[in-house]
Amino acid sequence: MLAAMGACLVLAGAAGAGACLCLERKKRIAQLYLFTQVFGLMAGEIAYSRISLPEVFLEAGRRLEGDQGLGGVLRRLGKRLCDGTGQDIRTVWEQELGEYLRRTHLKPEERERILSFPSAVQYLDGARQQEAVAAFSRGFSEKAQQAVQAQKEENKITMALSVACGALAAILLA
Repeated sequence: MLAAMGACLVLAGAAGAGACLCLERKKRIAQLYLFTQVFGLMAGEIAYSRISLPEVFLEAGRRLEGDQGLGGVLRRLGKRLCDGTGQDIRTVWEQELGEYLRRTHLKPEERERILSFPSAVQYLDGARQQEAVAAFSRGFSEKAQQAVQAQKEENKITMALSVACGALAAILLA
C-alpha cells in the first residue's frame, strides 16, 4: 500500500516538474508580448505626440498597470531622465531595466536586445526614431509568435518525458 502511494507521489511530482517547465514557457511568451506592447506604445507616442524619449517613458509607464511591474520601471526611468541631472540614457536604461530583466523568463539574447534599445533610438529625427522603436515592437512580436508555435510541441514532449521519467522512477523505487 505504501509502495503504491509512493509511486503515485513520484509520478505526480514528475508531472508537476514538467508542468513547471511548461509554465515558464508560457510566462516567457507573455513577457515577449508585454515588450511588444511597450515598444508599440512608445512608437505611437513618438509618432503622435512628438515628445522626447524621457517623456515617452513616463507616458508608457502611466499606461501600464502596477508600480512593481514594467510600468513602474518605465516611470522611474522617465523621472530619472527628466530630473535635470543630465544622466545618460544608456546608463539609466541599463540600471532600471537590467534589474527588471533579471526577474524575467526571457532568453539572454532577448535581454541583450532590450538593453541595446537606447543605442538603436539615438536619432534626433522623430520619424526615424519612431521607426526604430516600431522595429523593436515588430521584432518582439515575431519572437512571441515563434515561441507560441514552438510551445505546443515542446509542452507535449516535456509532459510526456516527465511522466515517463516519473513512471520509470516509480518502477525502480517499488
